[in-house]
Amino acid sequence: MWVVLLVGLSALGLIPFYAFVPDLSKFTGNLPPAQLATLGLGVELTACAPSLAAILVAWRMPGAGGARALFRQLKRWRVHPVWYVIALLLPVPLLLASNVIWLALGKQSLVWLTLPSALPFTIGAALVPPLGEEFGWRGFAQPRLQRRMGALWAALIVGTLWSTWHLWPLVVPGGAKLFLPSDVVQTYIRLISTAVIYAWIYNSTHGSLPAVMIAHAAHNIDSSFIPGPLNDPAHLSPFTGAVLYAVAAIVVLLATNRRTLTRSTYSERPPIATST
Repeated sequence: MWVVLLVGLSALGLIPFYAFVPDLSKFTGNLPPAQLATLGLGVELTACAPSLAAILVAWRMPGAGGARALFRQLKRWRVHPVWYVIALLLPVPLLLASNVIWLALGKQSLVWLTLPSALPFTIGAALVPPLGEEFGWRGFAQPRLQRRMGALWAALIVGTLWSTWHLWPLVVPGGAKLFLPSDVVQTYIRLISTAVIYAWIYNSTHGSLPAVMIAHAAHNIDSSFIPGPLNDPAHLSPFTGAVLYAVAAIVVLLATNRRTLTRSTYSERPPIATST
């Protein structure tokens, strides 16, 4: 039910593209204010669809746990500080290593560190995706799936859904022109790997949504401060970054129990509480 609602809300948010944007690859933002506002609201609806779908299903579906239980995960912020350090800083060595590989390949036009020019966009990237997505991916889907099939398989399924959802520009007019085949491949590699890493953080902190929300926000923020190559027509750098995330996910798998994605051999997966 959650997946169906996720698809429905995402599709609803994309309707303005079909009405006002005949070719996304040529879109410059030159629309009447009312149409531009409608388009923006549609994008925000799609961006928040994972969390909205989870909240609605948990609230209305019998046996889904209740919306209160979903929100209660926000209270699990008292975790060991090392998890916040990991959440905040893990993207940094991966982004820097991607730049090192870029240089090793003989490429140039590289920016190691910069201040984001569009501060509102950076703030939005730090707030909207974690809040709009993580109630769905980690707060709702991960704990429910892993009770049936274990944490690793649950993370792989969540990561596949996450990747597919992230490729929504492919289904709007002209959106496919913005992508190379490698972009699609790297999206699946990076987000499936990230789903494994975030499941590790989530389960190791006994279901702390703040920890995974900070990890999600940190990736978006760190990417804006470490932008990488300026000229990459083949889109090679994102693929390199995706492979590095895969390496990090493999390290997590080697260091944890695959059933729980924690160091423990018994289940430390957070229970699905019911609202009271």
